[in-house]
Amino acid sequence: MVDDFKTALARVQTDYGFYIGCQTNPGVALAGYSLSPDERLALTDSERLADVIKRGIGIDKLRPVTVKISGSHDWINRAAAPPESADRKAEVATEVQAIRAAGTDGERRDAVVRLMGLIG
Repeated sequence: MVDDFKTALARVQTDYGFYIGCQTNPGVALAGYSLSPDERLALTDSERLADVIKRGIGIDKLRPVTVKISGSHDWINRAAAPPESADRKAEVATEVQAIRAAGTDGERRDAVVRLMGLIG
């Protein structure tokens, strides 16, 4: 198990797609690895993963690694989103209703474009 854990840990640090897979679909991403529940949790929980990379977990003490991520990413930004205003919710609901009630492709497209503008 330890060798599979070290292999998976090295891959997490070098393969961004694999890292994202561990966070979003760990059953698939880690299917080929024989891992203990603690090892699996260390690879799928971003806080535990950071701890493992920073301090090691007592398995041949891993060398510390500094990971710097710039920009903003939903998967790592734990700040609470600002509350939506009642006006914005009403505008979104209006556009969703317009999509449902559209009688033509053009009406539907226009409502979808307006909705996209509201939600980004």
